[in-house]
Amino acid sequence: MEKNKKTIDPRKITQVGTRRKTLPILTSLLLIATSGCVINPDAPQSEINPPDAPDQTQQEPQPENEIIATSITTATSLGENLEIHINSLERLENDLLRLRISVTNKSDEPFDLGTGLAQGTERHTAGNISLIDEENQQRYMSYKQSNGGCFCDSLEGPISGGSTESLWVIFPSPPEGVESLTVTTPLTPPFLDLPISRATESIENKNLEEPEVLDLTSISDSLGEDQTGRTENSEEVSIILSSDVLFDTNKSDLNDEAQEILEQVAREIDDADSSVVSIDGHADNTGNETINLPLSRERASSVESTLREMITREGIDFNVEGHGSADPIADNQTEEGRERNRRVSVTFEK
Repeated sequence: MEKNKKTIDPRKITQVGTRRKTLPILTSLLLIATSGCVINPDAPQSEINPPDAPDQTQQEPQPENEIIATSITTATSLGENLEIHINSLERLENDLLRLRISVTNKSDEPFDLGTGLAQGTERHTAGNISLIDEENQQRYMSYKQSNGGCFCDSLEGPISGGSTESLWVIFPSPPEGVESLTVTTPLTPPFLDLPISRATESIENKNLEEPEVLDLTSISDSLGEDQTGRTENSEEVSIILSSDVLFDTNKSDLNDEAQEILEQVAREIDDADSSVVSIDGHADNTGNETINLPLSRERASSVESTLREMITREGIDFNVEGHGSADPIADNQTEEGRERNRRVSVTFEK
């Protein structure tokens, strides 16, 4: 029997790509990359050994002082006085890839990187950087060790004024045919199409969690002035709700207008077959992650609790996460982009 599908008011929803237990990525909005700096510490809980015969079909490794891309930060108090440099993307043995970056503080005062590039509550690491393989439409997250920490090194403390500090982080290696990747960070615009070299080293580590490689779905960049729309495929629906429509500034309590919007979303979930609904909160890069992370989580939880009451179908589980400003779908350097990045996504199978 054909289901009676409901139509969601297009003025209330922001268009988004579908995903399978992943965050939507706007590959068409991967913007801007200029040039970058260096690093080479020892791997945590690892042994580094030269391989017997490096594959000469790949590019030679970049010199340690090489900078292949640089960007100023768009989400820190230092702004253009803090630069992120990409030094190399290196294939290692054991299906691993190492990203080397460096951070330059051009101001006169020390700067604490804190959780700016890190995962969760980690500090002074680059574990929240991810890599985009546009050829295979996949996103590579950094490896985590069995203790939950990233497979990376960390800074000892704040970066002194006028100095540069280096970091590295380990990722799953893409297929051999992939020659370049895009690097995305929470603090800068994406670094586009950076070349992959091969290092004459291997890193052994037996304490790694399973690699996290997420499928991407491109998002159409044909949004109207009201930032409305939706995208779906034969399996999934992903709806982005504008935080500016659902919530007052810096608040996580749903406003009166949100009730009508979520009633339409709830009816569509009732008509679907999905037993799992994923709700993800996102923020722009205004402020810092000590505010953005909990606010994005609280907003996602508000949407979840309201939908739970509205949905009449039984047997539905909710996955709720807050991501702060870590996964932008637009340029945080513009007000329009920041507006699009302030969002709550609701994703479920048809």
